[in-house]
Amino acid sequence: MDEKRIASLMKNLGCTREEAIAVIMEDDEIDHMTSKEVNADLTAEQKKAVKSATKTGTRKAGTVKRERKVDETKKRLINNYRVLLEGMGATVEPLTTEAEMHFTFEGESYTVKLIKHRKGKGE
Repeated sequence: MDEKRIASLMKNLGCTREEAIAVIMEDDEIDHMTSKEVNADLTAEQKKAVKSATKTGTRKAGTVKRERKVDETKKRLINNYRVLLEGMGATVEPLTTEAEMHFTFEGESYTVKLIKHRKGKGE
């Protein structure tokens, strides 16, 4: 047994050496119990309180369906590229978004993706 721990319990609890040793032995026994053994003597209400206090927050957050904004400037630019490419003899596939275009030119397949850069902090 740890003499410092026994002396500390005797001083703090105001108990005898034998009582301090008994407290330490009970604590060690409880430390080695499974959670099922610890909760075996709890009432239904106490078990419910334990369960709610030990939730880890693993519930999935609901997904929010947001409407995607169409960038009209990108749409206009991609359509201008489409007209130019079709004029050159390319076969343009139907547009999936206003920012991306797939086409075939002289037997080769291409994709053009238009990226609009954000303004810097100082601009």
